[in-house]
Amino acid sequence: MRELAVRSVVHGIPGSRDIPAAEVQRRADQEFGDLELAFRTDPGFRILVAADAHRPLGYLMLDLNHREASTGETQALIRDLAVEPAAWGSRAVHALVRQAARLAYQHGLRYLVGEVTAANRRPLVVAQRLGFVIERHQIAVQCGPEGLLPMPGRPGPDLEGSGPESCQE
Repeated sequence: MRELAVRSVVHGIPGSRDIPAAEVQRRADQEFGDLELAFRTDPGFRILVAADAHRPLGYLMLDLNHREASTGETQALIRDLAVEPAAWGSRAVHALVRQAARLAYQHGLRYLVGEVTAANRRPLVVAQRLGFVIERHQIAVQCGPEGLLPMPGRPGPDLEGSGPESCQE
């Protein structure tokens, strides 16, 4: 799972950010160790795995103790979800999300939430097909010595289709 997490993290890099994919992957590898510790020590942190008869297809990391900032409600948060590219289009995501929703309900939670990068359209479409609705948008701006600066955007072919232009409506 760690290898899949590190490989797939590049799909979540906002197109407006200019951080190299390798740097994000290095940080993800470090953070995965923290998540492994949370899995062992936090009873509200779960890792769900989808597999076929031969191998794991993907995983979903679930936080059952997430507090919604605007309402104060405790809700389930999808911390991370990744599926092997060979399993894209399969029912793996559907199975993981359905299991996460059942688990949230069993813990007395009404809502399952997650975050999707604006430029990463595939998971947004899948989420909406599963019944998720968009509740808010995160906004970002670069800061400089004189105040606000435009976002830098991705350099080169680091992540195809994720430059600033792909974030515009």
